[in-house]
Amino acid sequence: MSSKEEASSTGVVFGGVSTDETSSCNYKRQETIIAVQDSDLNLSSSDLKNLMLLDEALEGDHQATAKLLIQRVPSRLGENKHFMKYFKPKTIAIGPLHHDHPNLQEAEKLKLKLAAYFIKEHRLEKEILYSKIKMEMENLKKCYDPSALGKYRVDDEKLAWMFFLDGLAVLQAIYISHGPQPDAKKETLNKLNIKNDLLTYVYIDMLLLENQLPYHVLELLTSSSNDHRKSFEESIKNFIDYNVMTPTEVMKEQQQRKQQQQEEIGEPAHLLEFLHRRLIGTNEGKRSPCQSCWFDRFFRYTDRIRSHHSHTFRNVKELREAGIWLRPSETSCLKDISFSRVCCVGKLRLPAIAVDDSTGPKFMNLIAFEMCPDFNNDFAVTSYICFLDSLIDEAEDVKALRDAGILHNALGSDEEVAKLFNKMNTDLVPSPTSYYQVKTQIQNHCQNKWIKYAAQAYHSHFTSPWTFLAFLGAIAALVLSALQTYYTIHPK
Repeated sequence: MSSKEEASSTGVVFGGVSTDETSSCNYKRQETIIAVQDSDLNLSSSDLKNLMLLDEALEGDHQATAKLLIQRVPSRLGENKHFMKYFKPKTIAIGPLHHDHPNLQEAEKLKLKLAAYFIKEHRLEKEILYSKIKMEMENLKKCYDPSALGKYRVDDEKLAWMFFLDGLAVLQAIYISHGPQPDAKKETLNKLNIKNDLLTYVYIDMLLLENQLPYHVLELLTSSSNDHRKSFEESIKNFIDYNVMTPTEVMKEQQQRKQQQQEEIGEPAHLLEFLHRRLIGTNEGKRSPCQSCWFDRFFRYTDRIRSHHSHTFRNVKELREAGIWLRPSETSCLKDISFSRVCCVGKLRLPAIAVDDSTGPKFMNLIAFEMCPDFNNDFAVTSYICFLDSLIDEAEDVKALRDAGILHNALGSDEEVAKLFNKMNTDLVPSPTSYYQVKTQIQNHCQNKWIKYAAQAYHSHFTSPWTFLAFLGAIAALVLSALQTYYTIHPK
């Protein structure tokens, strides 16, 4: 019998489906059966294991975790040589991910000192607190990516002591500078023989993605003292507010509204998520004021034909040349970026930002947090950095932002700040919807020929106060000449 006849008699055509199936194929998975003889497959056990990976690939997607996991920085950021220094603690290890690093062992004594002082000053029962941690170990371990725990995954005793000691040290470090008596900071540091610069480095390390404790640990350690619990919670909030990189004063009503909405969301996974929530806030979605003057209606009419163009990013220098002024926003929310236009003048409002040595680590760890696969978010911090980088090309742009009260430079030269934001934007992908309306409004403003002519005339003739005064003098001379002519022709 020929191979074709044998195949037809068995109902099999290798590499395809049977002729019977082809004629009755209805594309239903359970009814499309491909019969294959095992003897012709020649698959090893290793091959079968690899094929089973396809069956298991999508199973994890249906088992979403209830909490955000503490995990390592995604490799595309963590392995970038420009960013490595932003993700590794330099002074103190908090939690298990960097606990065994040899360069951080000196900080173990510092943690013991801070924890002991916290217990003593607040008259807490250390046995009760430690017991609470041990009883919650199963839930606390679930706050970490299992692969990140390493050997501590099966060592509850060491992990419980780590949570207990590190949690108390974190609380005391926060309490020193942000407690109800911040004036006593110097006295406390003297008692503990800790220098202020060391404490500053500790604060930076406390906001690294790989250096986080479950927030529930801090709650357990403050739950036994009803008298001090509110002051502990307030101290943590003060610490987060202090580390906000956009330190604009926010009205009490807005702060209370944010606090209520955060309480509705629930407790954060860790301090870094707390900072992320504080920076993102809940921008009320303020729209740019709609002008009704005939100038703006005319400009909007000419803008309609360009409603589907791509956005060309412009730096601050080009925006100013196009007649766009820069102003600080009223809130510290990173999403509070808006654009408005009155006649030929545009106003771009941005949240004020303070730039210092901690800006790079904070922003990069927030960006790494947004990249974590279990964090469903709109990449607000990533999009903000990309937007800000599009405005900053060189030191001159930084100076313009400083002059507008938007950027406060405590890092060094303006050139250093420009390099920092240009470097942070390397290989970042912003959300395509973030600031889309603002970008479109800026693009339309810059491409409108009438506005362009007016802006060019302004920069050509009115950039100096003397040219402006000369223009006013010329106008006054024309008016006076016209009046003189009128009264000459029509004397009283």
